[in-house]
Amino acid sequence: PHTGRLALYLLGLRAACPAHSPHRSLVTRLKYYLEEDWTGSRRHGHPRTSYYQYGLGVLALCAHHKQVRVEVIRRLLTAQHHGRLGHGGSAVDTEAVVALAFTCLEQRRLVRTELAAELRAAAHEASRSMAKAQGPDGVIGNIYSTPWALQVFLATGTCQTEPAFGQAMAALLQNLEAFSTAATMAQVLPVLHGRSYLDIASMHCQEEPDTLTPLAMEAPAEVPGSKTVQLVVECPLPWCYDLKLYDRLVPVPAGASLLDVLQAAAALEPHDFSFHTQDTFQGPFLTEVLGLEARQDKRNYWQLLMAPNISLEMGVADYKPQNKETLILRLSEW
Repeated sequence: PHTGRLALYLLGLRAACPAHSPHRSLVTRLKYYLEEDWTGSRRHGHPRTSYYQYGLGVLALCAHHKQVRVEVIRRLLTAQHHGRLGHGGSAVDTEAVVALAFTCLEQRRLVRTELAAELRAAAHEASRSMAKAQGPDGVIGNIYSTPWALQVFLATGTCQTEPAFGQAMAALLQNLEAFSTAATMAQVLPVLHGRSYLDIASMHCQEEPDTLTPLAMEAPAEVPGSKTVQLVVECPLPWCYDLKLYDRLVPVPAGASLLDVLQAAAALEPHDFSFHTQDTFQGPFLTEVLGLEARQDKRNYWQLLMAPNISLEMGVADYKPQNKETLILRLSEW
């Protein structure tokens, strides 16, 4: 089920103040996705997509003033209480989405009083957890999860008393160039205006002026020159017989992204290198390299690393490697 994609679409539709309300079937479909997403949970113990997408679904329903079944809410509460929201790495963005969903349900009075108090406590616990996750540079989790954390501080009203808020905002303002896709811009723009996604639920659309104007997009200027990138593909045991499956120097134009590097490698040696990507709401996502497919049901993915072991925080289309940089594609578990 495309839980996260439909949830983001409904959030965007609500924020855009359409002339006519969205068709009820979209909200009904999202409710269906939240149930379908949990199919087989007794065997897996988690949604078929992720808690991030599941939390987005609940948040979107709340933004449209729709009640959510208590059992659905309990699934998220249980996951938070037992520390299951993360997948071994940073869980800040997932915790934040879930906390926003809890706060929305509580503030919109879409749940009973007892459950509302439980949701309020869980949201504030998430806020404290995010403050503890802040690094010395002010970033919470990573630069892309920082806007989510800031939204939680704003939504729960802790932005005035939590020192982590000002430090995180300063870090965000220093790294705005990292937010170059529509999805990441949508996360950071509300924060820059002192808002969160919860404000979508309380918008009075008849009071919203139509201030949207077309933007003339200019093609980015080409960077002259060229560079070479060392491209390495790793597959750890027991999935593969050899750890290092590919190791080549790939010449590309100076302004090339990682996606350009992969395309150049496939063009140079089509018999030795191949890859596939899947379009997502955050840009192309690497799904297959050298015939090895990363699969949700196997809980593995292609991790993007800068040698020796620095995880990239950008996607394949956004990251632009430096000359003579070594990039590693590693099949990893989450």
